[in-house]
Amino acid sequence: MASDNKVQEYIDSLEQEKIMIETHFANMERMLKDDPKLDQQKAFGLLSNFHTLNIQYEQLCNDLITFLRIFKDDENEIRLYKTDELVELLEEKVNQF
Repeated sequence: MASDNKVQEYIDSLEQEKIMIETHFANMERMLKDDPKLDQQKAFGLLSNFHTLNIQYEQLCNDLITFLRIFKDDENEIRLYKTDELVELLEEKVNQF
């Protein structure tokens, strides 16, 4: 029983980290859409931050999926943030410079 609680605590913490990164992605999208005069330094900063977060996000989701397969018997679905639009916005902004 105690181990089940620890497993659920760990899953919850992974899911919270996942939501935090998804929030960063959404904020980046909003910044790119709402600020047409975003300067070069900020655009490259967003691009760098995106790459770092994307690596963390992919690893986190992979860990979460693997952990759920090992410790949970039922079928769990993991919703993944679609970064396609964010990537397009970043590329468009960076290519302007």
